[in-house]
Amino acid sequence: MFPPGSEFIVVSVPGGAAHARNIGAAAASGEVLVFVDDDVQLVTDWDWTRWLTWDWQFAIAETYWPAPSVNRFMMRAESTMLNVLTSVFGYKMFMSGFAAVRRSAFEAVGGYNESVVFEEHVITMDFYRHRFRGRRLPVRVKMLRRWHGWSPHNDTTSRGKLHPPPKPGEVVVLRT
Repeated sequence: MFPPGSEFIVVSVPGGAAHARNIGAAAASGEVLVFVDDDVQLVTDWDWTRWLTWDWQFAIAETYWPAPSVNRFMMRAESTMLNVLTSVFGYKMFMSGFAAVRRSAFEAVGGYNESVVFEEHVITMDFYRHRFRGRRLPVRVKMLRRWHGWSPHNDTTSRGKLHPPPKPGEVVVLRT
């Protein structure tokens, strides 16, 4: 799935998605960071060699759609709105599920802001503020868990709190 020499980093620290992604980015050694959530399935014909030649600093999936087990009206409606926003209007939202970014762009914006509720919107705006170019990659994300993107209560219990450094075993790096 990923090219030879890739690192697969599993972060299980408490503190929310933004905190875990920042820890994973710090543990990674590559020039491209790819964030994949544990509740999605990616469908694509991987061609990183070609993708890396394209002009982008951050990238998102081509489409998002719920798996049959969670295919409810609100999931379809939110997925459709996101897909229309990205494909019809060309807005590149650095979404959870699947997102890729060149390390230089990630570091230029300071990574994910761990003190806000909608960190994906904030980092996307930071990318646009720095005039970084976004792109849709030919990846389809199948969501395996129900979520509501409009809810400010998603993963908010640890926002804005100080978090201790990871303990042994909370960050695992696997290399291909």
